[in-house]
Amino acid sequence: MKFINSFFQINKTKVPSQPIFILTILIWMSVIISQLGSLYYSTSISGQSFQSVVFQSIIYLSLVTLPLIVLGIWLGRKIDLGAPLLSAILLKQSGTLKIFMRHAKLSILSGLFLGSVMLIIRFIAKPYLPQELPDYGFRGVLGGTLVSIGAAIGEEVWFRLGVLTIILWIVKRIFKKSSLQSSVVWVTITIVALLFGVAHLPQLNSYGATTTFTVWGTILGNCIVGIFYGWCYWRLSLVAAIMAHFSLDLVLHVIPSLF
Repeated sequence: MKFINSFFQINKTKVPSQPIFILTILIWMSVIISQLGSLYYSTSISGQSFQSVVFQSIIYLSLVTLPLIVLGIWLGRKIDLGAPLLSAILLKQSGTLKIFMRHAKLSILSGLFLGSVMLIIRFIAKPYLPQELPDYGFRGVLGGTLVSIGAAIGEEVWFRLGVLTIILWIVKRIFKKSSLQSSVVWVTITIVALLFGVAHLPQLNSYGATTTFTVWGTILGNCIVGIFYGWCYWRLSLVAAIMAHFSLDLVLHVIPSLF
């Protein structure tokens, strides 16, 4: 474990500072655009007017997203998190492309593998699921892709860059440590992953498919992938967490729609 941790630690991008304003605008725009893409698809299939909800959606998303981005970057600089790879890309730091490609390869392949495992588990569990719960891939290729992009960018910014970073900074301040122990980070990643799982319950309820089995399955499944995303953010980068999330969701929401 020490060898693995040290291997990934030396491949993290180090930059003198992370420009809060530029990074905030870049990440905020990415979240807004990705969420509006998903919103446009959902309103188009429901018959609702996209124009009637777009403005309030931007306002609401901004009120939630902007504080999390600013705190995530600002506090992340103090605990070796935040968005250093994005900073390095903006600053055109030497060797950034090589690091980016290494992160992309590991996170995407891992995401595809874990997504395949989750898809198999869902297939095995299908006889125990209520009929109201839609099958994976029910949105089609376009809808599944837009939802995957929106979830990957938005949820990683909210839960990993935002919530995880803030909690880790608070823990470090409470215990007054110069650096966070791996055990503390793992516990925090798991707690945030549990919150991530619980946050998916309203969607389950919207399908009218709330049973004891589906509730605990939703929490556990999202907790497992949430731990994986948290590890990617901690040991690699925010970009790696987003790519891992997207590749995993691609397996669950797009590939099944092809068959």
